[in-house]
Amino acid sequence: MKIRTFSYFYPPCVGGGEVILQHQAEELARRGHDVHVHTTTYTNLNLAERTAAGTTVEGGVTVHRHGSFALPFNNPFEANAVTPGLLRDVVAEADLLVCMGYPSLHLGALTARARLTGTPLVVQNYVTAAFLEEILAGEGGLNKRVRSAYWRHLTRRALARASLVIADSPAAGRALSERLGLGNVRTHIGMAVDPAEFDGVTREARAAIRARLGLGADRIVLAPSRLSRQKGPDLLVRAMAPLFAGTPGWRLVIPGAVNEPEFAAEVRALAAPLGDRVVFGPVSRPELVALFREAEIVCLPSRGETVGGVVFEGMYSGALAIVSDAVEAARDDYVCHERNGLLVPAEDVDALRAAVARGMREDLGPVRASGRRMVEMRFTWSKSVDRLWALYEEALRAGEQRPRGGEERGRA
Repeated sequence: MKIRTFSYFYPPCVGGGEVILQHQAEELARRGHDVHVHTTTYTNLNLAERTAAGTTVEGGVTVHRHGSFALPFNNPFEANAVTPGLLRDVVAEADLLVCMGYPSLHLGALTARARLTGTPLVVQNYVTAAFLEEILAGEGGLNKRVRSAYWRHLTRRALARASLVIADSPAAGRALSERLGLGNVRTHIGMAVDPAEFDGVTREARAAIRARLGLGADRIVLAPSRLSRQKGPDLLVRAMAPLFAGTPGWRLVIPGAVNEPEFAAEVRALAAPLGDRVVFGPVSRPELVALFREAEIVCLPSRGETVGGVVFEGMYSGALAIVSDAVEAARDDYVCHERNGLLVPAEDVDALRAAVARGMREDLGPVRASGRRMVEMRFTWSKSVDRLWALYEEALRAGEQRPRGGEERGRA
């Protein structure tokens, strides 16, 4: 089957959605499908770094990268870049079309293609329930009012015309159904773990990253996400600062890519009084996996997101997972507080400090073991893509029953 997925970003751009897309695409290619990803040349979500345009085959997936240019202003249409190549590729032969991420300019073109040809269209949408509520409220100026109207009318209509809309958390699924009145929403927590990647880490690799970052034999609290305000690394620095004096032999490692340079500078300034107790990256993916295997605690104090896939990677590695309850899927689905991880209220520095202190001072071995078992049972890539493929098959069946645009007009 020929599957064409459209996304503004794809690795080497680093982000949760990009990791999900890459693993899903490569797993589907391993299963014998002809998988194409159509994307831009951007390698950072800040639209400032690029790779070469062109078509390559990566992990069995045909990747089409198109030149793009960033708009010099923010706009209410979730499209801060213009990529004519994506619009041209919409008409390419396909058995299934997939639109990743926020609704964007190419969603409109994909919707038109699906209506005219009957090709099934799946929208995998990573908007959180909280962010959708903020969008629809339209508070804060003309730009936000326009965006609210755009979502209520044009985006809602495009999503309703898709064969399926796949939400990344139960809360997001409910919000899309209830707030936009959609009847085609399904939930699939897309992030997962490749056990071979983590099980294959050598002692030498673990020692090498410790040596490169100067960690010595200290125990590690790892904040593995992108260095952005959304992920809350500033909250973790503030929470841990008083703990270093009373609990020696620990380091906080913040190795993620910088998406917001000004915010990253703020975090570094906040950490400066703590000296080498706080260590920054960047690190390569193999080095990050080695850090997961070295970490005692993996912390995601996010201000808001759907899944928080790094939590799965920490749990599988045997670390204690500490997660903000603003991570919707963690709160509503996969984290059972004090059974397989610790949930803390969003932006509550005192609660975050108390949770980290527990992880530093208590064994909590059964909690760690339960977290790993949960990931092994539910969130490996093979099992995740099994669930995703069942949804794709549902979309294909729905596409077979849906009339094409011309037929629809003929019946009117």
